[in-house]
Amino acid sequence: MKERYEMMWDLKKSLETPELSDRTRLFKIEIYLKVYVFVLVLCGSLFLQFLGVFGYLSLPKKEIAGGLLLFVAINAGYIALLNRGILLRRLHILVAVTDILFFTILIHFMGGAGAPVLALLYVLPIPFYSILISPWSGYLVSIGSCLAYTVLCGLEYSGLVAFYGNTPIEIGKLSIILFFLFFCFFSIAFYAGYFSDVLRRHQKALADANLEIEEHNLTLETKIASRTRQLEEAKGKLEEYSRQLEKAYKEKSTQLEEVEKRLASELSELKLKYNYENMIGKSRQMQEVFRLMDKVTDFNVPILIEGESGTGKELVAKAVHYNGPRRDKAFIIQNCSALTDTLLESELFGHVKGAFTGALQDRKGLFAEADQGTLFLDEIGDMSPSMQAKLLRAIQEGEIRPVGGEKVILVDVRIISATNRDLKKAVKKGEFREDLYYRLNGVTIHLSALRERRGDILLLAEHFLEDFSRETEISRGGLSPEAKRLLLSYPWPGNVRELENTIKNACVMAQREEILVEDFRYKPELFSESGLSQGGADRGSATPLGLDVKPLKEMEKEAIEHALKACKGRRKDASNLLDVPIRTLYEKMKRYGIR
Repeated sequence: MKERYEMMWDLKKSLETPELSDRTRLFKIEIYLKVYVFVLVLCGSLFLQFLGVFGYLSLPKKEIAGGLLLFVAINAGYIALLNRGILLRRLHILVAVTDILFFTILIHFMGGAGAPVLALLYVLPIPFYSILISPWSGYLVSIGSCLAYTVLCGLEYSGLVAFYGNTPIEIGKLSIILFFLFFCFFSIAFYAGYFSDVLRRHQKALADANLEIEEHNLTLETKIASRTRQLEEAKGKLEEYSRQLEKAYKEKSTQLEEVEKRLASELSELKLKYNYENMIGKSRQMQEVFRLMDKVTDFNVPILIEGESGTGKELVAKAVHYNGPRRDKAFIIQNCSALTDTLLESELFGHVKGAFTGALQDRKGLFAEADQGTLFLDEIGDMSPSMQAKLLRAIQEGEIRPVGGEKVILVDVRIISATNRDLKKAVKKGEFREDLYYRLNGVTIHLSALRERRGDILLLAEHFLEDFSRETEISRGGLSPEAKRLLLSYPWPGNVRELENTIKNACVMAQREEILVEDFRYKPELFSESGLSQGGADRGSATPLGLDVKPLKEMEKEAIEHALKACKGRRKDASNLLDVPIRTLYEKMKRYGIR
């Protein structure tokens, strides 16, 4: 960039002042041309005189030869000085004086009364002076030549100077010659100087315009270069951001597609799984539950589900939600016995930042998340009196206030609650608020224990067998008659949940498609409770059915190994199949040396 500015500065100086080398070359051409013309005129005159065209003139040949040599020598000296770098303007003055003297003497000596014809030789130097220096230098040469010629004519007329072979000039002719010379010289100088000055001004204006354009272009180039660098940097950053965004977009798109597929699958499964028309149960008690669900599903009434643990209360709540008008909205579950009052209040109603220690940011409560949907409150009978009062207000007013907040939030939530306690007795004992009980008990659905509806045991068992086969792709054909009698003889204190876990564990232990009695050997209480006891206290003694009962440690190890084999080594699936936490499975695998 610095070099470009220096180049522009040199260009500006060269445009303001014509290039010295160009003017020097023109000056040399002028000198060479004048010497050539001077020699040509003298030689031509002598040749014509020899031929008798001008008549015989007694010319001083030595003087002429000396003058010629002197003229050539002087101009050669000028060129030498010019090559040594003498100031050009001073050299122009010296050359002008030489031209005035030599051309005046030449014209006068050889022209005499016919001098106006030879005076046209002055046309040669005048334009050079007018163009190279200024119009005033041309005028100076013109006026100087006329004055010099006038002085010579005056000396001739007075008789002080005698000419060789020429008659004296008359006064009348002298005035005409002077007028002619002055008119010719001055006109040539004027027009040459005028046009050269106009040309110089236009050249300077053009040079200034070009310089401004160059400077403007340079500025634009600098700005464009800077802007281009910025754009390239921005482009690089945008490309990098674009690649990152594209990568993130692809990852998120893939994740979203997987989530959408999973949600669609889960929703489909939920709609199928929680369609109460497909719920398993042909007993009188279950048919009564189904009829009651038919009546209340489409209405926005609160539902209280009563029943022992494991009877499927949550399943009924989901069936009501996913078959009702709020099926496309959220279904939120909260176990009321799992949290303290403070945590439960925050969980249900939310909290604002700084409401208590650890509240680092605002948090929505489950009521707000379940807005327009359903909130399932399990184990509602274990809620403390203070929380019962707060829940009552939320249900009555349809509004909640986050912990530590002042703003009231309106919500529209369908409440389905469940309990394994008898809330009527709890109300009579003062352990549960009566007003809250009637708010929750819009409709009561009672789920009978599995021991009270033994006709559903085998139906449920066959259903769980099908689920296992579908999930693990391991075929299980059915239950043997002895296994069916074993299941029917057991009271099932854990209800449907216990039955489901028992069937799945038996499927893991089974060596054949059909489930046999010995496949339930990991659950010894089945035999003691059903009357099929071992008949002795010894570990290796056989039961009436010929079953060897192994120690619990061995049965656990065998169950884990069968579960891992059924799940093809997937420990998470094995823990789900055994219905134990994954950490517990790892601890037992480590304890029993299972890999």
